[in-house]
Order: sequence, then C-alpha cells, then structure tokens
Amino acid sequence: MKKYSYYPGCSLHTTAKEFDISTRVVMEELGIELEEIKDWSCCGGSVAAGVSHDMGMAMAARNVALAQKQNLDLLASCSGCYNKSARALKALKQPTEKDRIMAILSEMGVNVADYNIRVRNVVDVLVNDLDIASRVKKPLTGLKVACYYGCLLTRPADITGWDSPMFPTSMDRLSEICGAQVVDFRSKTKCCGGPILVSKQDVAFDLTKKLLDEAKSLGADCIVLACPLCDTNLELRQSDIEKQYNVSYNLPILYITEIIGLALGIKPGKLGINKHIVSPKPVLKKLGL
Repeated sequence: MKKYSYYPGCSLHTTAKEFDISTRVVMEELGIELEEIKDWSCCGGSVAAGVSHDMGMAMAARNVALAQKQNLDLLASCSGCYNKSARALKALKQPTEKDRIMAILSEMGVNVADYNIRVRNVVDVLVNDLDIASRVKKPLTGLKVACYYGCLLTRPADITGWDSPMFPTSMDRLSEICGAQVVDFRSKTKCCGGPILVSKQDVAFDLTKKLLDEAKSLGADCIVLACPLCDTNLELRQSDIEKQYNVSYNLPILYITEIIGLALGIKPGKLGINKHIVSPKPVLKKLGL
C-alpha cells in the first residue's frame, strides 16, 4: 500500500472540511494510506511571505522537514499549501536560501533530515499514479462540469511540472474518467480574485462573476476545483455577488475528490458533500443520488 505524509493545512480543518473528508475517504478507497504530519503548522501561504520571504519559506519548510522525518512524500490537497510547500522544498535544495531557512528552523527547534522526499498535490497523484477508471462504480453520466484550476494549482511550471501551466487538463481527464461531460471552460486558469477579496472586494467580485457567468453559459451543472480559497469566492460569496449584480446562479461548487468519490460509489454524506454552502442537491438529483 502506497503511503504519504498528509498535510491538510489550515483551510481543510476549517472552511474546507469537505475537501479534507473527501480526500481521506477517496484515498482510502483507492488503497492509499495517509499519515497526517505530526505537529504540522500553517504554511504561511496567505500572509507570511508579504512580511518576510525567509520567514514565509521557513514556515512552509517546517512541514516539509516534518514529512522528511516520517520519510514519506508530502501530499497536500489545498493548491496553496501544495504550491508553498513545493517552493520550500526547492529552496531547501539551494545553498544560499537553505542556510537562511535553516537558521530560522533551528530557532524553531526543527532539523531538516536527509531523506529525499517529494511534495505532491492530490490531483497530480489521482491523475498520474492511480487507476481510477477500473474502480468507477457509478459513472457520472449526464453531469456537465466546468473544471477550474485557478492561479496556483499548476503554476509555475518549474515548481509543479505535472500539467500545463496555461491549459491544464488533469481535472478534465479525471472528470471524464468518472463519466462526466467536461465543458470547454476557457477561464479555467484565470484568477478568481481570492487574494484581494478583503482589500478590493468589488474587483474580486467582478473576477468571480465572470467565472460564474461563463460556467453558467456553458450549461455546467457545477464547477469542480481543488482550491479552498477559490471555493471561498465561488461558493461562499456567490450569494453576495448575486445580490450585488442582481443575477442568479445557484451553481454548486464541488471539489474534485467529491465527484471522484461519487463515481467510486461512496455515499454523499460520507464525502462531506452536505457541508457545502451552495446546495449540491441539483447535482445529486441529476445523478439519481
């Protein structure tokens, strides 16, 4: 059985619990063991780098170092946590940066081990390492999905490298393997405005509205993603955008692990689908669940 050190990060223990739940359940179903990193901490992805580059890197490197102690590749579901952790691993291999990071880690009481681990994203593992097609029990026939990657999941190429940074297709392929129909979502890598939601809400709302407009115009039954921050804009703020622009979407936003779980025959409740703000009932009804 393949085993990973699992880094859920802050969002998956709070606002994105359904992503955490579905990741664990789907991986278990596919024979993957996840060992949560002991004493993990925030990767600093949201604000730390803006205060101090070295401190931001050290916060992410701390979790990488803990995964090294477990001698297991680090698996992250959140695209932000994955991106920051992958950057930290790369920095630890560059002598100048490593020395600065190590000095901060030393003050934290953390040592970097010699184990040569990798940082992986759950989408990367699902599409490149696992045979999902043979495990599909309930194909998502008739479900039209718009796959949204956002800014960080596959960018930059020198940090990620497992899918195209400009026109990624990994979630599209996973959705099709599960039996869903993937719409031609041209805005799949455009920013949703998540990072500026607080400082420039109107701009963020406009960016998010454009994504919702396109998905709706394509007849998508839902948007599928792998980023808690993008989910915050597209789902949590969906009703606010509807009020501000006098429009109506009622468009479910689901994590890729959730639709894979449904295709594997896992009950919706076990995947945490009931925790969504925008009701996923139209999706479940279309699938006869």
